[in-house]
Amino acid sequence: MNEIEQHANPDQESIIEQILDDQIDINSVEEFEDLLEVFPDNPDLYRKFADLLAGRRHVDAALLAYHKAATLYLSAGLVLQSIVAKILEWSIVKPSHREGLDFHAKIQRKGGGDLPAQVLFSQLNYEEVVALMLRLTRVRLSPGEAVYDAGQESTDIYFIVSGELTETLPQLEGAESAGAIALAENDIFGDIFPLEEESFCRARVEANTAVELVKISKPVLKAICYRYPRIRELLERLSRIRTPQGSDRAWQTVRRSCRYCLPADIKVEFTSDATGEKRVVQGTTRDLSTGGICVALKNDTALSDIEALLKQKPTLTILEGNRTVIDGLNGNVAWRKTVGRMPRPTHIVGITFDPMAEETAIALNAFCTISNGEQDMIWNLWNHLVRH
Repeated sequence: MNEIEQHANPDQESIIEQILDDQIDINSVEEFEDLLEVFPDNPDLYRKFADLLAGRRHVDAALLAYHKAATLYLSAGLVLQSIVAKILEWSIVKPSHREGLDFHAKIQRKGGGDLPAQVLFSQLNYEEVVALMLRLTRVRLSPGEAVYDAGQESTDIYFIVSGELTETLPQLEGAESAGAIALAENDIFGDIFPLEEESFCRARVEANTAVELVKISKPVLKAICYRYPRIRELLERLSRIRTPQGSDRAWQTVRRSCRYCLPADIKVEFTSDATGEKRVVQGTTRDLSTGGICVALKNDTALSDIEALLKQKPTLTILEGNRTVIDGLNGNVAWRKTVGRMPRPTHIVGITFDPMAEETAIALNAFCTISNGEQDMIWNLWNHLVRH
């Protein structure tokens, strides 16, 4: 282990990070076995060792290493990482039905944790977990490599196994920089909902480090969700959590600091250029914060209305069904974007709010930070409306 001995001064965490980032290259099975004697409880090292063994076609040894990695990951509460290691183990030797049930029971006993992928898999029954596991496809990215770009058709939903990425939103006019959002292990992302409609990526997602993802394509997920609708309900909610760059990643703080993607209908009122009369166009929220809103206008919105809207100070009303939740939100159109193909593209506008009355600000903040139970009720209503 000459190369490892050269790095004897850094602490153990530093050594492990350098090995996992391939800054220290270990190609010898014997050296890796010696390393695991020093760090016997590190699941990432066992996973890397298993990958090395599988690449060398040491099938039996790889099988044991993947099993050990999966066990250690689960002990640490890393459900997604354990599932990926288990998929690789079972790709070598197909499991029995009893082994599958035992693994699912361990996931359930471990509990859900507080990150999106943990919450998802811990709440699924055995058949739902297997349905997803069988259809996950692995993706590896190098630093600087993009998963997708803004405006590109959205075709997959992604689960982050390891590494860090940044989601960069289109830059608002007059803003000093584009909005950046951190994505890390156990996050879920991909703008594929609603599944029945064509959708487009709202931002660029790029790897900051070496990244491993697993993904499911939109058509495949649609088929799964037709049979297991609860998967859809969980994914729709969990894939919309976004954490601003540099903020605390604890789940409890994410809700307070993120941009919210709550589904809601919007009425946008403005003055028509042609007649000088008040006009109202309909839309739905894409993103919402206490500082502004992103609205996807209905496809039947006339081009003349869109051009007039860009020149006016619109007034917005947020609705839940037929009920007015917040009224009298005034602001300015900061940007406009058109996505999709002709003859029915989707027009999206970003509107920054003017300073608002205290009672309106309180109502908006309350709407953004509703409780889990209330949010689940809204998502259930939204799902019902989308499906019907």
